[in-house]
Amino acid sequence: MAASKWEWDDDVYAIHGYRPGEVEPTTELIMRHKHEHDRERVEETLAQARADGAPFNIYYRILVGDSVRRVVLVGEGEYDDEARIGGPVDRLVGYYLDLTPEMEAESSAAANAAVAASAKARDTIEQAKGILMLGYGLDPDAAFAMLKWWSRNRNVKVREVADRLIQVARDGHVSHPGLRRLLDSLLDDLTAHRVP
Repeated sequence: MAASKWEWDDDVYAIHGYRPGEVEPTTELIMRHKHEHDRERVEETLAQARADGAPFNIYYRILVGDSVRRVVLVGEGEYDDEARIGGPVDRLVGYYLDLTPEMEAESSAAANAAVAASAKARDTIEQAKGILMLGYGLDPDAAFAMLKWWSRNRNVKVREVADRLIQVARDGHVSHPGLRRLLDSLLDDLTAHRVP
């Protein structure tokens, strides 16, 4: 296998992190670029294809410096003498599909969605903490501890407890005329004595 000679087009050089013609593609060079967990599987697939010429495709990772490219290698054996079809091949031919850009885009989209969901959950929890701080006179840590206590003891996610509390507050179910008067008075006092 180490003596195997490869021919690459410009795109395959680029996939492996080289300029066209910068290196001579050999099986040894190619295997050095394979992710260690993929090497044996790639070697077995290529050995089987060389032995019987059957079409193959294999997904694996290529190491290029500090980055990883994800590719599918598709190929089959070719024979100079058709009488030998089904036996050892004269050469393997095929092509690479570089899946890296698509996979990176999917990963980026998933990460962005997770960050957005986390920010929304954080906002919801902060609003619920504010409700508990007002209602019980708690500091932020104690309000969060209360949310966690209800979450743990009712087996409901903290965000869900927070969502429900906010919905009840929005619907006016926890509002009381005395509380509204107190808040009006407090807001009036705070804004009347504001220093410009």
